[in-house]
Amino acid sequence: MQYRLGVEDIEPDHWVAWVLELPACFSSATTQQEATAQVPTRIGEYFDWLKGNEQASPLANEPIETEAPEVSRSFTSQNDYTVNAFFEGDRKPLDYEEVEYHLWLLDRTRRDLLAVVRQLPRETLNRPVAREVRGSILGILSHVAGAENWYLDRPRLALPDEEMPEEPLARLERVRVHTKARLPELVDDARVVELVGEQWSVRKVLRRALWHERDHTNHIAQLAGVRG
Repeated sequence: MQYRLGVEDIEPDHWVAWVLELPACFSSATTQQEATAQVPTRIGEYFDWLKGNEQASPLANEPIETEAPEVSRSFTSQNDYTVNAFFEGDRKPLDYEEVEYHLWLLDRTRRDLLAVVRQLPRETLNRPVAREVRGSILGILSHVAGAENWYLDRPRLALPDEEMPEEPLARLERVRVHTKARLPELVDDARVVELVGEQWSVRKVLRRALWHERDHTNHIAQLAGVRG
């Protein structure tokens, strides 16, 4: 199976290689070359993850090949906003089956996040973490919820601020309920909107939201020294 890659420097010294045919599959590294080189390993891990969630893929046994990647460099627009990639594959609207699959993926990424959090006592969640810009693990969880709602705001579907709980775990749950309620409305939605110089589509919103939750699940597991 040949996979298309979208590769970008999403932050300084943080490259992500997205496997565009496999939602929630990506490789991260400090360089473009390393992120790209790790892709076959990450695809194998992704298929193992699906199998562990009782969703084994027939593609898992096929040889893995990658096409020449579509490479994008971030840049700064107004108000020091970092503009990230909009890949050609992001333009394609989601059909009904793809929306259903993304809903399933959202359930699984959230289950993984909560499985890590539930291993930790409340004092660990509250404890300040050295050099962590969000202060604590609870701060990271609040950030994950806020980021998901921010992504959903790109097509102007976000939960209103006044409906956002303050408590991080309640915030996560409330935003996710809202996301799942709005997502079925986006079948065949072909909009591409531009905000602060960055282009967004429904496919990109979900690509980023799934990545963000999986990335921070691993981040929290590493900080707490628990199994992710």
